[in-house]
Amino acid sequence: MRTHYEILGLPDSASTALIKRRYRELVRKYHPDVAADKVTSHLLFLRINEAYEVLKDPVRRKAYDETLAIEAMIQKKKLQYKQSTTTAAAPPSAPPHAPRNISQMLKDAQFAFIQKRFAVALELCNVILRTDPRNAKACVMLADIYRIRGKTGAAIKYYNFAVQFDPADSDSQKKLMKLMSKQISSQPPVARVRHPAEVLAVNAMWWSVAFLLILLIKVYPGAPISWLGHYVPQVSKWSWNTIGFLAGASAIAGALLSVNGLLRHPDNELVFENPGSNWAIVPVGILLLIGSGFFFIGAAAFYILFGALQGSLSRSVMTIFGAVVVLVSLAALMCEPTLRMQVLLFGGNVAFFSSLFGWYTGAALKPLGAE
Repeated sequence: MRTHYEILGLPDSASTALIKRRYRELVRKYHPDVAADKVTSHLLFLRINEAYEVLKDPVRRKAYDETLAIEAMIQKKKLQYKQSTTTAAAPPSAPPHAPRNISQMLKDAQFAFIQKRFAVALELCNVILRTDPRNAKACVMLADIYRIRGKTGAAIKYYNFAVQFDPADSDSQKKLMKLMSKQISSQPPVARVRHPAEVLAVNAMWWSVAFLLILLIKVYPGAPISWLGHYVPQVSKWSWNTIGFLAGASAIAGALLSVNGLLRHPDNELVFENPGSNWAIVPVGILLLIGSGFFFIGAAAFYILFGALQGSLSRSVMTIFGAVVVLVSLAALMCEPTLRMQVLLFGGNVAFFSSLFGWYTGAALKPLGAE
């Protein structure tokens, strides 16, 4: 197999500008619309695009260069080992230092997985399996990545390999059985395909209900909850009507966003495990859940800051943030001036947890195994 650099006809020291210029030249030459041999040009075109997508991204290019270096080192060790077996009476059972290299690659892949850089983790796992085809930890990590990406068939395949190579891995056995049961359950005998007009009508109806609940805050403001003024003066003007209407609208919004495919499954966005190991990672999503009960604005700011530094920001969680901001802002506009600031400051506490409830509800309503 030729490397991405060889496909583009460039040295591995080529600049990004040179890579882009060379890509444009090759696309014009091998595009299926202009080439005489459509089949060959199509295959070349796909490989050129694949090489360009990796090399134009500095992060992916760095990971790819590292894998090339590792593969070159492994080939060198294999050659040295092969040469030594011709002269040594009792050759060693494996190339020297290979286990250490695989161990380091597994650590790098785990770190990339935690940061949700799945493409890098995927590439490293494939390199490991080319060197050690029976590496159970690499199979588990590949299965976890495919499961998160919604590729159930590929996830089942690699969980199956992991269980074969490490029969003591009960965690992979549980995930395998769960995915297989989901795959069976997600194939109903008769599938009813909804017409786009029907989907649009259902969405319009439920969004109307959500905004009607927000409007009811102005129509039926309700009396302030008496004990809040004594124990929680920051929300002393809140009424049960305000809390109920805002919570209901937020739950509907979270469910609609989830059902319409704008949110991934909450378990994959708020909690995920460390593949190939028995200890769990506690991501910032857990801290967000705890902090939002006290002050949503501060918890959201911490999540965005720490998540950006860790490289694990979730698009789904950010979408929920956006929905919460919109709903709380609309609710504040419906309130009396004395209550408006309290809703702006602390309405997110109610709206966020209610939208999470809707998010989980929407995930349950979607077809099993769907992302």
